[in-house]
Amino acid sequence: MADNQQPPQQDEEEDKILAYFPDPPPFYKHFTPANLDRLAALEKDVLPADTTTATHASSLTPAQILALPTELRYLLPPTPPAADEEFKVFGQPTKAAGTAVFDKNMTFIAAKLDEWALPGWTYEQLYPASTEPSSSTLDRQNYLFRFLRSVLVSYIELLGIVAVDPVSEAKNEKLRDILTLVANMHALVNEYRPHQARETLIGMLERQVERKKGEIEGVRKMEERVRDVLGGFGELGKVDGEGVDEGSEKNMLGGARGRTEMQSGMWEALDEILG
Repeated sequence: MADNQQPPQQDEEEDKILAYFPDPPPFYKHFTPANLDRLAALEKDVLPADTTTATHASSLTPAQILALPTELRYLLPPTPPAADEEFKVFGQPTKAAGTAVFDKNMTFIAAKLDEWALPGWTYEQLYPASTEPSSSTLDRQNYLFRFLRSVLVSYIELLGIVAVDPVSEAKNEKLRDILTLVANMHALVNEYRPHQARETLIGMLERQVERKKGEIEGVRKMEERVRDVLGGFGELGKVDGEGVDEGSEKNMLGGARGRTEMQSGMWEALDEILG
């Protein structure tokens, strides 16, 4: 029994890890104005007088960074990676300058096809290379239509080949052609992604503008309603200030009833405004 029990500290650490909304890393507490001032003062003492002080790791040598107190070292972000330095994002190797993901995918597909059913296939780009993915000099729509027509024709030819000889080598050659055409269409469609991202952002901003306009219109309507209610209270005050005929109990009861109804209407309007 005693062996299965865990220390209370370990249980607390597991609860933090498994929490739906875990606490931020504990070192965030070191990001205070006082620590920033201390770091700026230390950098000013260490660096030359003509050097502009800035709280980044490149302004101090590694030895100087290690000499800083622990709470001040947290304030220095790490040095940005070099353009050709490789690091992992979600377990996948990448570089700061970007990687040719499409080329890697095509190489991977070619290797798998070579192992399984379609040896000898390699990706070949069938359209002119553009210097920029968002370049407007390349008529991508024209090439997409051309590739689509070629895929349809190649598929019809493939059906004819299979109908005559299902194991013919021409069948594999036609499959390689179709795969190359489809891969080129995929590459062209991917070049529309900057345009898609831009249009998505424009749509989001337009929806935000429309929502803000609706909120402003709602505030204006509420302002008019509040003004009407306040005006009603002013009329109610005038009614309270008016006299009634001398000794006229009927007029007194009628005036009281009218005031009560007006007060009820005002409170109902306030409840509606305040939600």
